[in-house]
Amino acid sequence: MIRPLAWLRRQRGRPPLAWAAGLGFFGVLERLVLYRVYAPISYGDSPSYLRLAGSLADFSLSGYDGTRVPGYPLLMMLMGAEPVRIWLAQMALGLAISLLLFWLGWQTTQNPAIGAGLGLLYDVLPGQFLFEANLLTETFAAFWILLSLCLLHAVLGIGRRPASSVLLAFLLGIAASAAGMVRPLFFPLTVFYLPFLLFAPGRTWRARWQAVVPFILGPLLIQGGWLAYMRSAYHVVSPTAMAGYSMVQHTGEFFEYLPDEYAPIRDTYLRFRDEQIAARGVQTNAIWGAIPEISKASGLGFYDLAREMQRLSWMLIRAHPLLYLRNVVEGWIWFWKAPVYWRPEMLAVPWLRSVLAAMAILGRGLSLLANLAFLIVSAAVVVSRKVRAWVRIDAMLLASFGMVWLFSILQTLLDHGDNPRFLVPLQMVVFFAIVHALTGGFGLRGEGGRP
Repeated sequence: MIRPLAWLRRQRGRPPLAWAAGLGFFGVLERLVLYRVYAPISYGDSPSYLRLAGSLADFSLSGYDGTRVPGYPLLMMLMGAEPVRIWLAQMALGLAISLLLFWLGWQTTQNPAIGAGLGLLYDVLPGQFLFEANLLTETFAAFWILLSLCLLHAVLGIGRRPASSVLLAFLLGIAASAAGMVRPLFFPLTVFYLPFLLFAPGRTWRARWQAVVPFILGPLLIQGGWLAYMRSAYHVVSPTAMAGYSMVQHTGEFFEYLPDEYAPIRDTYLRFRDEQIAARGVQTNAIWGAIPEISKASGLGFYDLAREMQRLSWMLIRAHPLLYLRNVVEGWIWFWKAPVYWRPEMLAVPWLRSVLAAMAILGRGLSLLANLAFLIVSAAVVVSRKVRAWVRIDAMLLASFGMVWLFSILQTLLDHGDNPRFLVPLQMVVFFAIVHALTGGFGLRGEGGRP
């Protein structure tokens, strides 16, 4: 009879090459099959990204409108803004994500079998590998997030090699900054990583600053430069010029409470909101269709109106905090729903459609269980000293759990719409966090897994 824990322990220290090669072979084969039977999928956000990709064709920002951060449009532009090429690039990113998960699992446990299991999990979860066909930011963002976690582990685990620390810390700053330039929700990832470098255990203060200083260079150059451009071009200190409209996703539900002095804006939006509620049952995303009419009614241009909507939204939140809080709690719950974004009708092989539909149900169930386990383990670690000792808390456990918690809260504070999509780039971080906690608890984490 095979004992899984005993078998896993026997794999510790085994050569990783065969595991990595097998994982890579499976990932390539899977994506070749998908390429023959599936197709790139456009969603509501996709045309705006493609439009911005066209404006970057001359490698300048002269035609850029500031409605999105430029990371994903840049990838699209490099692929010629052609959907099939973008899909191929995202499949390559997906393959890289599975290998990054392998490396992270292997390095944190010194066990290639656990790393291969993590990488394979990405390749068999339809909510992850099928998302690569969607012309949306999530796969690209997931790549930078997982690369940054790998680099964090490398920086914390290199001991007394200052030259390596400087280079890896600089690359960590670049990767964390890039995540924010693909999806503005992840802009604070650079700040999140700072305490891990500043208070790295077993280091002198000089060694810590040798990591912190090069790390900061990336965010200063990339994110700082972008914020300076936004302030100069659009008079906002924000990753995009759309923040005011996004806030209406929250406040639009109680927009009728605006005073009469704002009646042109209020009443125009309420008309669009009520029409959408009648048609779809929710007011989510009504603002995007209402912008031209609100602009006409108010006499404000696109950017001035965005700033005005932000001001009015904060006014409503201050006046009706409980209504806002209700949305915040609801959006946080939605975050964990783990839907699968795909189009079964696009599959050219009918029997495969049935197979993937069954996999989607099972994969979503597994993701929901992982999300529930994440929340339970989080609560247990907070309240129980025994659980904290059992999971063997280390920097990577704190980083993975802390990252997901941070962005689960930020996403619902800032937006109230398609909240479940915000988890897609972080879903594998949830799985890594659970696996890392369990490998500590069951004694499967090697000494090399404790930077």
